[in-house]
Amino acid sequence: MIDYRYVLIRYVPDPERMEPINVGIILQGNGRLDLRISPHAAKRKEVNTGVFGEWRSFFKEEIHGDAAPLFQPDRSTSRFLTHLNALCDGPVALSRPLMVSVDSSRSFEELLASLYDRLVAPPESVSPSVSMRPTGRFRQLSEQHRFVERGMLRYSHVMVDAKSLWTAYRQVVNGEVLAFDKVEVANFIGYTSNEIERLPRVAERLETFLTAPASTKPRRYALLADQFVQPFPDQTDGEFKAMRDDLEQAVELITKRGGTVLRSREDVERFADEIDAKLPRAAS
Repeated sequence: MIDYRYVLIRYVPDPERMEPINVGIILQGNGRLDLRISPHAAKRKEVNTGVFGEWRSFFKEEIHGDAAPLFQPDRSTSRFLTHLNALCDGPVALSRPLMVSVDSSRSFEELLASLYDRLVAPPESVSPSVSMRPTGRFRQLSEQHRFVERGMLRYSHVMVDAKSLWTAYRQVVNGEVLAFDKVEVANFIGYTSNEIERLPRVAERLETFLTAPASTKPRRYALLADQFVQPFPDQTDGEFKAMRDDLEQAVELITKRGGTVLRSREDVERFADEIDAKLPRAAS
């Protein structure tokens, strides 16, 4: 396991109300330091676009600019996060440093993306075109039926005997443990590539997950995978074919290892109906 520190970047529109908005995250650990700031934050009516832009530039310079040992603590230490916090004033503040321990096989980039999605990203919304794809249709149904509010877990560790196997896109634990991941092809090419590249590791650990002892809850695994129809912008035909081949090989491997692959809206709708029946009813 590797320990990481992270802090949330918060924007406070009204200091009297003290109702912060999480607009970014800084992750530190394993010799790395990076940040991710919401591209949507400046569009919110309560956020001063000019002020927010200045703070965004400040954080990028402090973290990625040339080191200044006379003025900055070592960027790999907790003192650096305390230093950043002391420089914040006005509408921008940092949370206290928080700790997270993850399996050594999990990449820094994957952890940063997971924390951002869970703690910073705005609630998922689905356009009509996105809802035509299996992954988009599932997000639409998740919002409609309030799955997260009713207990579906987002980006949670898949555990066996107190050991983390991987971090699933979603989990439902009610009578059985249902873990599932996604490959979304019409979002950003980097996200799609990361989702595909992690699938062989998931497949390697599926048997451990699925062969649960009789004393534990039964377990199932599903992959929600969009169809590759056309290359991403600026992607060559060769790169597109290689990415599509990687996905198809991973799909075949996961199927052989006992997982279920859902690749149509109809499959996903039946899957969502099943989850809807499993989760407790939402409070009215």
